[in-house]
Amino acid sequence: MTFYPVFLNLRGRRAVVIGGGAVAEQKVLGLLSAGAHVTVVSPETTPRLAELAAAGGIDLRRRPYRSGDLAGAWLAIAGTDDRAANAQVWAEAEREGVLLNAVDDLGHCSFIAPAIHREGDITVAVSTSGKSPALAARLRQRVARLVGPAEARLCELLGELRPELAARVPDSQERTALWYRIVDSDVIEFVRRGDMEGARERVDELVDDVEPHESRARLGSARKRAQHLPLQRQGRAASSLADGPPGVVYLVGAGPGDPGLITAKGLEILRSADVVVYDRLVAPSLLAEAPPGAERVFVGKRPHSSGAGLAQSEINALLVERARRGLTVVRLKGGDPFVFGRGAEECEALRAAGVPFRVVPGVTSAIAVPAAAGIPVTHRRLASAFAVVTGHECEGVSNLDWEALARVPTLVVLMGLSALPEITARLLEHGADPDTPAALIASGTLPDQRTVVGTLATLAARVAEEGLEPPATVVVGEVVRVREVLSGEAEGLTHPARGLVSQP
Repeated sequence: MTFYPVFLNLRGRRAVVIGGGAVAEQKVLGLLSAGAHVTVVSPETTPRLAELAAAGGIDLRRRPYRSGDLAGAWLAIAGTDDRAANAQVWAEAEREGVLLNAVDDLGHCSFIAPAIHREGDITVAVSTSGKSPALAARLRQRVARLVGPAEARLCELLGELRPELAARVPDSQERTALWYRIVDSDVIEFVRRGDMEGARERVDELVDDVEPHESRARLGSARKRAQHLPLQRQGRAASSLADGPPGVVYLVGAGPGDPGLITAKGLEILRSADVVVYDRLVAPSLLAEAPPGAERVFVGKRPHSSGAGLAQSEINALLVERARRGLTVVRLKGGDPFVFGRGAEECEALRAAGVPFRVVPGVTSAIAVPAAAGIPVTHRRLASAFAVVTGHECEGVSNLDWEALARVPTLVVLMGLSALPEITARLLEHGADPDTPAALIASGTLPDQRTVVGTLATLAARVAEEGLEPPATVVVGEVVRVREVLSGEAEGLTHPARGLVSQP
């Protein structure tokens, strides 16, 4: 069954609620908040409904429902568990032309009540056509994480500005396009910081782009204000003054693999991207969070590929070129951009090109992947420090201080699968105990996660026997023993990981 979604104006209208329990109370409070005049029909009520009746907030009839109770009503809700009573209310509602919702009784509903999230003047309704109220409630909770007080304050500000913008931009098509530019801009960032004056100024600048004569008259003040703006606005202001399009690059950490481990800020920015430049370890479902029309550019190396992938200089040039087109570019990198992600190199290239950028940190696999396998990198009794190195530094000539690394309580090696025999050999050569517990986690946080546990002396051989593939993270130290206490795999990931593959 398909329902037509609407938002009803109940202010001053009569609404009748049949029932006086907890469900009825919830419905009554919602109707009152919408401005309805509410009548409750029920022999018994909750204390809250009794208080409302005593205070004159509702009209309470302490008796069972009887025909005629819906007279003059505009809307009614049957909040009882009695299907026979619901049928009687339904018959009267149909006869009198009254909209009726019978809670959890779809056959006696002319409308259904969605799960509602309200934030100021913003109302988001979620419906499953009555099939799963629990799912609707959970989806509402997800919406609530996306729509908060800042969005409500922005909505209020835009409502205040509507008459002014209508006067300044009389062409309806230009005005519609302007509204979209405003809500897609960084105005919300000023609102989040509580800088409502800055938000108004930013809107004023966007309106100026539609009013060229006004814009020329205000150039001096706009140039002065641009010196105090955040990076994205500085880039836009500078580009505007130079008659070039604005643009910005965000370096966003996508986390260790599980799409649920991106930060809330990173996801928010991804959803506003014009271009997404991404690596191999970025989940397809995460890429789907970008707008449908966004350009997606893969710059990683495919597994088992003989090619070297796109050179870093080419990636840098790509970021600069797209930003100079006036686009919002999201450089989506696995883990954290500044933990062996070459993020600093890309920032240097962007800065040299005069392109504004921001870094959004991510969850690094150096910590998250061991945690997903039930291994903490520190432990009050076992390890008060840990070191992180990349496996690429462990092959051939190495500048690492292996004597110091052999003494670190916990050593984490990222991208260490191919160099694992050399890693273990160097540590043993520099004094590490051969019986030190060690583990390798392949495809950490992903559905096909696999973990091999051994000792520093046996791990390389065990991993070779299992035929694991990258990405892989190596952990060396007594903390690996804690995995047995934590039942092998940590909980809370989007996808449960597989259990132990091999152990000594």
